[in-house]
Amino acid sequence: MSCQNGAVDTQEKSLAIRFVSGAYWSLVGAVISRGVTLIATVLAARTLGAEGFGEIGMIQNTQGLFGVLAGAGLGLAATKFVAEYRSVDAMKAKRCILMTMLVSLIAGLLGTIILFIFAGLLAEYVMSAPHLVAELQVATGLILFGALNGVQAGALAGLGNFRTIARVNIVRGLFLFFALLLGVHWAGVMGGVIALVATELVAVCVSQVALTETLPRPWREAFQGASVLTEMADMLRFSGFAISASLATTLAFWFANVLLVNEEDGYVALGVFNAADRWRQLLLFLPATFSQLLLSMLSNMHGNKESDGFRKLFAMSLWINIAVVALPTVCLSLFAAQAMNLFGAEYKEGVNTLILLSASTLAVVLNNILGQVLISKGAMGWRFAMDILLSCVLCFVAWFFVPSWREQGLAFAYLIAYGVTAIALIPLAIRYSKHTEGM
Repeated sequence: MSCQNGAVDTQEKSLAIRFVSGAYWSLVGAVISRGVTLIATVLAARTLGAEGFGEIGMIQNTQGLFGVLAGAGLGLAATKFVAEYRSVDAMKAKRCILMTMLVSLIAGLLGTIILFIFAGLLAEYVMSAPHLVAELQVATGLILFGALNGVQAGALAGLGNFRTIARVNIVRGLFLFFALLLGVHWAGVMGGVIALVATELVAVCVSQVALTETLPRPWREAFQGASVLTEMADMLRFSGFAISASLATTLAFWFANVLLVNEEDGYVALGVFNAADRWRQLLLFLPATFSQLLLSMLSNMHGNKESDGFRKLFAMSLWINIAVVALPTVCLSLFAAQAMNLFGAEYKEGVNTLILLSASTLAVVLNNILGQVLISKGAMGWRFAMDILLSCVLCFVAWFFVPSWREQGLAFAYLIAYGVTAIALIPLAIRYSKHTEGM
């Protein structure tokens, strides 16, 4: 009995060490990167004003829609499959990296070309901003570079190389800080868009160097005697669900933004919402930082059939994420006026918007953690169904409340949509966490 207890204690210590090590490097990279990004965003928002800041936000949302079509789910697939096979079949993990990178390159190019062609129609008839055609065309670079960087980051996370990810994020954040401030100062909205594209390009280059150093051997060795078509089909099936889920939610967010910008002074309202949302993202930076780490570890444990460790990690991460977001959320709600005033006088009307968005953070955390259980088990059908639910609720609530409550209505839609989805996810996550094999 004592030997058995000793083995359990050792396993728990090993689990804790792995989590703490990955969390440490994830945290270091996130704190520096997101910290300087927030400062740059606040300064850029003050320089551009609420309308200009809203225009950049709408451009990012529009390219994000095409970015999903370019294979946003491939980064998720890279993390899941590389983590699952790196301990039991290293060559298969290496094949997963190369195949997802190839698909993301092709899809990214297609998405970039499509948005460039239709930028004029989108800007004039959907965004109600024909003067933003050139900016939207420049932003197409975000699709290609974003697709590549998503897979690179996913592969590094799957390999458990969170120290390298931290370094990449720090370089990315520092570059964005200087590029964004210089860009909006010299060229307004266009300068801001160019800065965002240049930052993604830098991130791609740095990440590729890191991947090459991590996997220095010739990659062609990984394909010797391999059933590439079968493995590609498995990954594309997984990615198909992931892309469809991302497309559904991105369309919903984009639709809600379109509702807002088509109201009177809609871009000003969206600028206020985006400023408040930057604070919400700051609240979520720790859970978002741990997200890749959690998926990597859960997938690796699923591949190694470590069922006890899987359940313990799930429970531990759930309580940790709730703890790190609860108190800061309360504090930010109490000082919402001061937080919004940092962006400038134009943003002071966003206090209630910030409070509503802050209230949604707990539901967002639950949605993420519970969803990671389904993804690590390969239950992408259920994950897709939950994202469809979130999208439908978001659109329904936004349709009724945005015309009257404007940016507050959009924030309320976030709160209700994430809350409903988190409640629906609870029984599914409990069910799948009890099974060693995916269902």
